[in-house]
Amino acid sequence: MGARPLGSAGGSGTGRFGGSLTAVVSVKLDHPEFLGPIRGRLGGAEVRACVGEAVQEHLGAWSEKHPDRAAAMAGRIIRDRHRE
Repeated sequence: MGARPLGSAGGSGTGRFGGSLTAVVSVKLDHPEFLGPIRGRLGGAEVRACVGEAVQEHLGAWSEKHPDRAAAMAGRIIRDRHRE
């Protein structure tokens, strides 16, 4: 999508997750902008930036509240990346 990976900015410890996570996010817009020939992908830099910041903030808070689970998730991401 062109947005920066989660954790690319400093802060809440989300940098260890990198861009390896996938999420489904529901966004309601007054004037949505779609990309692609079948218009199946939501576009717009403002939307990408807003969603990225919200996910980064909440993922960081979650990882600080649940460090053991966050470390396990980071370990799975690292193992999966080494398999590629």
